[in-house]
Amino acid sequence: MMKVSHVADESIDKIAEEKCKDFSALLFGEDETTMPSAFQNYVSEVENFEILQDDIIVAAFPKSGTTWTQEMVWLIKNRHNLEDSSLNLYQRFPMMEACLLSSLHGRNEEFTLNSIKYLQKIKGQRFIKTHLPFSLLPKDIRCHRKSPKIIYVTRNTKDVFISMYHFHRIMLGYTGDLETFSQLFLNNRVFFAPYWKHVMGYYSQKDLPNFCFLKYEDLKRDLKSEMVKVCRFLEEKPLTDAELTLLCQRLDFNFMKDNEAVNHERYIDVFKRENPQQEGCFMRSGSIGSYKLEMPPEMVSRFDKYIQDNISNTELDDPYWFGP
Repeated sequence: MMKVSHVADESIDKIAEEKCKDFSALLFGEDETTMPSAFQNYVSEVENFEILQDDIIVAAFPKSGTTWTQEMVWLIKNRHNLEDSSLNLYQRFPMMEACLLSSLHGRNEEFTLNSIKYLQKIKGQRFIKTHLPFSLLPKDIRCHRKSPKIIYVTRNTKDVFISMYHFHRIMLGYTGDLETFSQLFLNNRVFFAPYWKHVMGYYSQKDLPNFCFLKYEDLKRDLKSEMVKVCRFLEEKPLTDAELTLLCQRLDFNFMKDNEAVNHERYIDVFKRENPQQEGCFMRSGSIGSYKLEMPPEMVSRFDKYIQDNISNTELDDPYWFGP
């Protein structure tokens, strides 16, 4: 049976409960992953969810470039039939664990109310999104019974933090300031944390042929080259120059920000009505190094120490994580 426990530091938990609307969390599994308390009702469903060999999964810690990567993968696989790209991304590329977040997000569509059953009913190849750490994935994957294509995308830590801060303000009714949110992030009191165990869990699978690792920053700098890499990984016919150009246009940040199928604005509008004091949008800036505009020097230093402490003497020891 999966280990489930309460957070050890009650003072941090109290901050989260005071500053985040309806915050209720427990720690799950060997990595003590912070998840909504409702996850305990779905652990068995997720654990035993049957993975198919031809599934394509995009995984990431939240706010690392998941939506962008999902749309890229879907467009590559469906480049000869783009009519369905007008369907909401949640329908085309469902989130495995959306069911446990539906109460927080106020959604009532089938693909969020019971995301596992929605996935089970899909005919043909399935595209699946998840923010779950590797340690909480279905046992078909963890035990290597099945080897679906899994693409894991990362982003420099401080940009992830800033993006999560704005996401929590809009989507989870967070009312605290940036300093308080930094305490929550650094103490693993945001959903799907600990951040480093999330990254390292997937990175431990890096030598398996069914895993592909992308960096948000590489996608920003040379999207065409990254699409060629992903296309090859998916064992698809090479993209033509015309297809690369078209897909780059559709994956441009400004195009996606205005695209109702991927910008999640209809959900944002619901959250704003519930939290009228909050402003913003799901797709905010999409830039690299935006943390410099918001994090004071002392906070940057704290995060740099946090990064160094966690990557030292590991395979992740790389200046990349500090950001530009």
